[in-house]
Amino acid sequence: MSKRGVTKWSLLPILALLCAGTAAAQGSGGTISGQVTDSSTQRPLGGVEVFVVVNGTPTTKGARTAEGGRYTISDVPAGSVTLRARLVGYAPKDQVVAVSDGQTATANFSLAQRLTVLDQVVVTGTGGAVERRSVGNVIESINANEVIQQSGARSVEQLIGARTPGVIVLPPTGQVGTGAQLRVRAVSSLSLSTDPIIYIDGVRMDGDVSRGPTQRGGAGASRLNDIPPEDIESIEIIKGPAASTLYGTEASNGVVQIITKRGRSGVAKWDFSTRQGTNWLQNPEGRAGLLWYIDTTTKQPASFNLYKYQIDQGKGPVFTNGSNQGYQMAVSGGTDANRYYLSTGYDHDVGVVDWNWDRKFTIRANLDAQPMNKLRIQANVGHIRDRLRLAQPGGINPDPFSNLVWGRFSLIPRTGGFGFAPRDLWGTVQNRADADRTTSSITTMYEPWSWFTHRLVAGLDYDSENNYELWPRQLPANQTFYGTQGLGFKNAARVSRSFLTLDYSANAKYSYRFLDLTSTFGLQHYRTESSSISATGNTFAAAPLTTIGNGATTTGNEAYVANATVGLFVQQQLAWRNRVFLTGAIRGDDNSSFGKDYEAAYYPKLSASWVISEEPWFSLPFVNSLRLRSAFGAAGTQPGTFDALRLYSSIVGAANAPGIVPNSPGNPALKPETSKEFELGFETSVLNNRADFSYTYYGRNITDQIVSVPLPPSQGGWLQSQTLNIGRSKAWGQEFAANVRAFQGRRVSWELGSEISTNGNRILTLNGPVPGTKFFTVGGGGQAQNRLGWSIADIFMIKVRSAPANGSVTGAICDGGTGKDGLEQGGADVPCATAPRLFWGHTQPTWQLGFHSTVTLWNNLSLYARVDGNGGNVQSNTEIRALHNQGSSQGVVMKDPILAVYRSLEADAPGTYKAGFMKLRELSATYTVPGRFVSRLRASGATVSVAGRNLSTLWTAQHGWKTSRDGEIYTGIADGHSWDPELRAVGSLSNGFQTIMPPTSSFVTTFRLNF
Repeated sequence: MSKRGVTKWSLLPILALLCAGTAAAQGSGGTISGQVTDSSTQRPLGGVEVFVVVNGTPTTKGARTAEGGRYTISDVPAGSVTLRARLVGYAPKDQVVAVSDGQTATANFSLAQRLTVLDQVVVTGTGGAVERRSVGNVIESINANEVIQQSGARSVEQLIGARTPGVIVLPPTGQVGTGAQLRVRAVSSLSLSTDPIIYIDGVRMDGDVSRGPTQRGGAGASRLNDIPPEDIESIEIIKGPAASTLYGTEASNGVVQIITKRGRSGVAKWDFSTRQGTNWLQNPEGRAGLLWYIDTTTKQPASFNLYKYQIDQGKGPVFTNGSNQGYQMAVSGGTDANRYYLSTGYDHDVGVVDWNWDRKFTIRANLDAQPMNKLRIQANVGHIRDRLRLAQPGGINPDPFSNLVWGRFSLIPRTGGFGFAPRDLWGTVQNRADADRTTSSITTMYEPWSWFTHRLVAGLDYDSENNYELWPRQLPANQTFYGTQGLGFKNAARVSRSFLTLDYSANAKYSYRFLDLTSTFGLQHYRTESSSISATGNTFAAAPLTTIGNGATTTGNEAYVANATVGLFVQQQLAWRNRVFLTGAIRGDDNSSFGKDYEAAYYPKLSASWVISEEPWFSLPFVNSLRLRSAFGAAGTQPGTFDALRLYSSIVGAANAPGIVPNSPGNPALKPETSKEFELGFETSVLNNRADFSYTYYGRNITDQIVSVPLPPSQGGWLQSQTLNIGRSKAWGQEFAANVRAFQGRRVSWELGSEISTNGNRILTLNGPVPGTKFFTVGGGGQAQNRLGWSIADIFMIKVRSAPANGSVTGAICDGGTGKDGLEQGGADVPCATAPRLFWGHTQPTWQLGFHSTVTLWNNLSLYARVDGNGGNVQSNTEIRALHNQGSSQGVVMKDPILAVYRSLEADAPGTYKAGFMKLRELSATYTVPGRFVSRLRASGATVSVAGRNLSTLWTAQHGWKTSRDGEIYTGIADGHSWDPELRAVGSLSNGFQTIMPPTSSFVTTFRLNF
């Protein structure tokens, strides 16, 4: 036998032994499988975490249940093992299981519903993961998997919308790709942003909802909705300064933490989902109403419905049904030491005009590794490639909605009746907002001793945008419809934005008798950068030429903005018998936007939580659990990046020599706004955990309010405004939530819930540079004002009581005002020419109300409905003024003399209306496919759901035209109504809108399959 042969055959026994040893190692331990159901309805529960617990501490070995409630955990060490099943909204449950090598043990769980889950772990605003029971402020948690199944939510804003009291999602436009603003506990600043800061897995991210080319009403591409809902595990929301102290100078408006899914040890688990649906504008023909004109033959008013006219002429509807489709695939699994969650998805949504579309490709990888017992590493990376085309540019000529609203009968020969251009030209104008975005982070957790832990988060959110607005050169016959832009125009911008996060914290835990103490130290650094290069080209020689370099005239610009924050905090928590908790903390911040004469900001925090129902002496009939909580804290809102700096602008001087001129005086003493908030409340479960209630009251004081103030002429060359800390205000509110399981049976169950909140605010001081300053206007027109003694951005206009028959201002009588500052209605008659502007209403919603109901039949079919709305405010539909200015529409028909006076003195009054509303927001049916059918596909679970959104407006506060003296607000004329009372422009203190496409309605069918 050759040497090669001897070697070959002599290795076989060794290889056999190695393989046998490997097989033995792989086969060591046993398997646990089972099903998790609702204890009352026996309905299978998907998304439940089932994991091994050792000495009361959760481990990484576990699994999540599929749609059919089933799970499998492999390679479990032989012996007696404790399992825990946990799902938000249910009480966790433990079970001891005997595991044998090579065998499968069965462990089924039956979980009882409970809204007040005191043992749920939260991570937002606490300096580390802690149980909810120890936190003295409100932290709302949203279970993404449950919401997606119930409502068919397709975006982050839809996951959040109206599900927690005090959090309002202002409406997006009817364009796909645009997004809604989040408003947490109303407004509190006179001029700065009211948006909460957004985190994803501990890393700051860009959540702006108006990126890309500006659209009607300030809308744009939404960066918040870049994250696929299917990748989200949960969302945590902290609502104000009492909760957000640890986030410092940018956190007065609340914090939203998005937590993505992670893998569990075990065999690979595959999830597939697809959605198919459509969106549309509700009743566009009816809501378009009538457009009026003077008939040239009869000289009498006549009307026509432009939307119906287009259909009658055989040109079809202006707005059509847009198709929505999406596909998502994910796989997760791993070992105790190394776990993974991988996903990819593709969405293609089309709006109500076919040139408004959004094509989005996403991919995510979340990895967990434990290279040694004391070290754990989490790595996250998500990438999105978004290609978006919008349809409502700032220039209204090609905007389909503006063309419809401002249509005129006299334009039928030229435009088909539309306000500015024929409909076949609208789609030639392109508004593109393309983005390539990567968000990555690494979280390292090191535990050198059981009582001492370190956590370091490093992450970067980087977004590269390619935005442009293109008006191709039109044929000579069509150029006049678009003015000079009809000759060809393009504006393009290459923008890059980055958010860098470095966050370190250390926790030391120690005990003394019945006391547990936790000391925390943290150091954070945030840096945002934005750089852009933009160029514009005008007048193309021919239609095919669309690059800027082919413009007859070109211009360019470059911009760079950076902002940095450094902060540190210390926190001490004391816990007595795990039911009484006291926490104190202080944070110090320095930010690059502060004035050079202002050193740093300091924010304190103090909170208390008492699970009083766990006291031995506590005994109240029907009360199962009760927690009392209170918190005091402070946080800030930073000035604009350049507000504190003295700035100059370059000019071309004499003989073409370069020069500079003053642009902004700056303010070296500028400091952040500071909000100090106190909140208190309770959470309770009663009637054998069949009803849960929570209540919170909060009061907030805001000092050093920032306002941009025009400089007096005595300042000489400084022609711009100066940013000053001049104001002080207060805010308050109440929040209530309830969840009641009205009926529980094996075949039928019924659950009801409600979310209610109210809010208010008042401006206490305005220490402007001019003594005796009473107000500053908000936006154009001067109707919205930040007025001393009133709420932020209240509306003030004259109130007409009577007018001569010819509608002349001379002889018209108005309300002279009474009460506080003489600005309340109900005063003496005065001439309208000298009448004061009186209070008409708040511009920001002061109440929020939501109801939801879930009926489950035969453990498989779930029927869900949600109704929500808000109000207590007024809105100004400035389309009415615009129509009057054109001399068209209602103005030629409505002969009311009071209207004529308003058109002369207060043009926006006829379009101002009460903006309260209630909508049927969500309606869905979800069917869990029985296991006997799913098993034929060798799957572990499957569901089919049909969900509708924005299906009906059930109630509105607006009424018709009023001319009486009863103090009723004038709320629209003839057919001059709002298409949707929820409409509003994007902006912190927006109080009106004009030709913004209203939100659409939609239906979507989703099929999910798990293996």
